[in-house]
Amino acid sequence: MDYDAMDGLEDVGPRVTVRQALRDRADFTLENIDLSFANSLRRTLLAEVPTMAIDLVEVQVNTSSLADEFIAHRLGLIPLNSKNVDDVSYTRDCDNCEQYCEYCSVTLELHARCTGDEIMKVYARDLVVADPRPNEWVGSPIITDSLGLGSVICKLRQNQEIRMKCIAKKGIAKEHAKWAPTSAVGFEYDPHNKLKHLDYWYEEDPEKEWPKSVNAAWEEAPQDGEPFDYSAQPSKFYFDVESIGNLEPDAVVLQGIKVLQQKLALVIQELSGDDRNGEADGFGGPRSPDGMQGGDYGMDHGYTTPFGNTGGQTMYGGGTTPYGATPMENLSIQDAGTAGSLNHVPPPGGPPQLPPQMFTTAAQLLDLTDTNLVLQDTIERTFIEDVYADIPRGIFLVRGENVLLLGEIDLDKDDYIPEPYRNASAEEVHALVVRKNQLSKRSDKVRQMKLQELGFEAEHSGEVLF
Repeated sequence: MDYDAMDGLEDVGPRVTVRQALRDRADFTLENIDLSFANSLRRTLLAEVPTMAIDLVEVQVNTSSLADEFIAHRLGLIPLNSKNVDDVSYTRDCDNCEQYCEYCSVTLELHARCTGDEIMKVYARDLVVADPRPNEWVGSPIITDSLGLGSVICKLRQNQEIRMKCIAKKGIAKEHAKWAPTSAVGFEYDPHNKLKHLDYWYEEDPEKEWPKSVNAAWEEAPQDGEPFDYSAQPSKFYFDVESIGNLEPDAVVLQGIKVLQQKLALVIQELSGDDRNGEADGFGGPRSPDGMQGGDYGMDHGYTTPFGNTGGQTMYGGGTTPYGATPMENLSIQDAGTAGSLNHVPPPGGPPQLPPQMFTTAAQLLDLTDTNLVLQDTIERTFIEDVYADIPRGIFLVRGENVLLLGEIDLDKDDYIPEPYRNASAEEVHALVVRKNQLSKRSDKVRQMKLQELGFEAEHSGEVLF
């Protein structure tokens, strides 16, 4: 995007000065605005600008050494072109489908097979975009290296193969980092610290230990003996926006401003009492693709298959599984040709495969709960050797995102203490735990010394090679 000079304009209202504009970076100043607005813009650029990213992966064949979930997660982090992303609908707003369609998603196919003796690398360039799609740009993998390869997805040895169908959806980074439009947003104001918003910790000289940033050259340094202005407010802010490639940096900023306008319009709408026929989202603000706000996890509970999830149960609870009424322990590879409705055909000459499975690229296989837990009169039960002790811990507050809903707890069975454990004091159990840890450390040390004498490298002492 070209920028025209703004010389001669009056210094009234917000003013933008572009200091540097590159393909993946925009450095500019924003003046005559409030600190709260500048910080709101920074937060919006980081987390609320909509982009495209692979959200669902249907694994048809995977004989590589990496797990399905691992590859699905890597696919989700590949940047996809998000130019004119407004042409794509959010899945929750799409009236043409229940999960995905050409109006709210982009389909990408990945098929690679190693036939030679050398290790084969699968790159982002191997993702093939299927038509139709909302426009000619959206969903294409971003490839910026000189060889035109893109990110490495996985490596294959001879006769190994992967075949996957990827569904890219529109979302925001507040939901998952795969939708982030920026790798970093630099933000600074008052580089000379005239306002004293920062209290530098130093040992001898703060001027030497805290060097000024490059932005200090754009403002006048404070004079010696200059009185402090208690009413001064910051009005000039320095932004350095670095895009990951899915959007140009200037487009990221413009989209961020647009999102702020939509959110402010929604606030005005709520305060004025104009419900627009009950549609609270009338201004189309940012959201998750599957409607995970307000406690609704949408159609996808973190793990789905072409055969659908039943009810609201987890994949490990109740009498159902992700494959319907068929227990997982009774599922065999012979069921691949009959189950489901995708007409899955195993590759000729290859090993038999389970039915295609759908994974979210967030690699979350268990249901999450957004409810914070307050545990009162919490007791920690510690077992060691033939004794155990109940140690009172008091009140615990557990944030919802740290909770995994695995199933129900049988309180009667939980209170049953099997033989030969006997109840002991907390001090006795703690002493046994300390002694066990000391013996374990001593044993590990002796084992590592013997390994070193034999010429082996000690564990956790060398670099990890992949």
